Parts: sequence; structure tokens; C-alpha cells
Amino acid sequence: MTIACLHTAASNIAIFDDAARSLALHNPLSHIVMPHLLAEAELTGGMTAPQQHKLEQLLNSLTPWFDAILITCSTLGPVADGFNAEGHDCPVYRTDRMLADAVHRLPGKALVLCAAESTLAATRALFCPATLPVAQHPDVQLIPGAWAAFKAGQQEAYLQMIAQAVAEGKQQGADHVALAQVSMAAATSLFRPDNQPLTSPQLALKVVSHIS
Repeated sequence: MTIACLHTAASNIAIFDDAARSLALHNPLSHIVMPHLLAEAELTGGMTAPQQHKLEQLLNSLTPWFDAILITCSTLGPVADGFNAEGHDCPVYRTDRMLADAVHRLPGKALVLCAAESTLAATRALFCPATLPVAQHPDVQLIPGAWAAFKAGQQEAYLQMIAQAVAEGKQQGADHVALAQVSMAAATSLFRPDNQPLTSPQLALKVVSHIS
């Protein structure tokens, strides 16, 4: 099975390759990195209709070459929902949807953390849909200053800020904490294996590869 990952940060390549190795996937992943897509969305406070159309055109050009495509950027992810509705042979997935599905299945209070402000609206819409009773909605929060650290190349500070936000969330009563953006998944290395926050790479690859 040929799987392509559409990233807006090159650092997500290693995160997904590590997840693929942990799942013993037979075929290597293909990676497409287009940071300008996120940069444009950040300038407009989220994806505009013209930006969505451009991304759909890009996806159309890629579908003949792959069995599945993963949009790993939470800001761009909503495009996958409408795109799949058009009946393309190559399904396009948003990785954060697998994470949201996992959060919705868990009992107790959940906290969803975001680093980039541009993804807040899309993340809230995904994790807190109108079809889900309000009492079951997770709390979606932004980690102040985290994305600025990431864009400045301050990876250690970025991960420490995420780890601190996770710890504070649990102290304030969260039973489960999910990291909405793929770039945040690297922070799991700062936690014990039995106490890690939920992340999307493994969940997404399991669904796409039909691993039970």
C-alpha cells in the first residue's frame, strides 16, 4: 500500500516514519512538505475558500499516484472532509480525525491542546461537533507562545511548554490529554510510556493501513 503524507513542517517526517516503524509497515511512506500552505492560512487566520480550492487541486494531482493520502496539518485537515465526499479513488484523511475519534471513545474529562492559533477553529469543530452532547465535549486550549517557539527553531522550549501544559491539565482534572498537532507528538518522549498524552500519527497509520 502506498501512503503519502502531506506536511507543512519537515519535522513531521521523522515523527511519521517512527510511527510507521513501530507498526512494522512494509512500504515506506512518501512525504510531501509544503510549509507555505500553512503560512498562507496563518496570515488569513485560517483557510479561506481560495486556499481550500488550491489544496483540492493539489490533492487531485496526487491521487493517481497513491492508495491513500494523509493531511497531517490540523489547519489544512478540514479540506479532506469535502474532498472525500466527491468519490475519489484515493481516499484523503485528516490525521486529527482519528485522534478525535479516539478521544470521543474515552470516558472521563478530556483536554485537547493546540500550539498554533490557526488550527483552533478547525480543532474545536472536529473535537466538539454539534452531534456530540455538550457535556461530552473536550476542553480545547491553546498553549500560549508555543508556536512562536516552534517557528523560531526552539524545539526544546517548544516541547517543554507542551509537557508543562499537559501536566497542568492533569492537575486541573483532565483524565486524558490529546495533542492536536502532529509536531506536538515529539513531546511524548518527555513522559513515561504509561503516562503519555494521546497523539495522532500511530492512530492515523493504523486506520489507513487497516491494522487492528
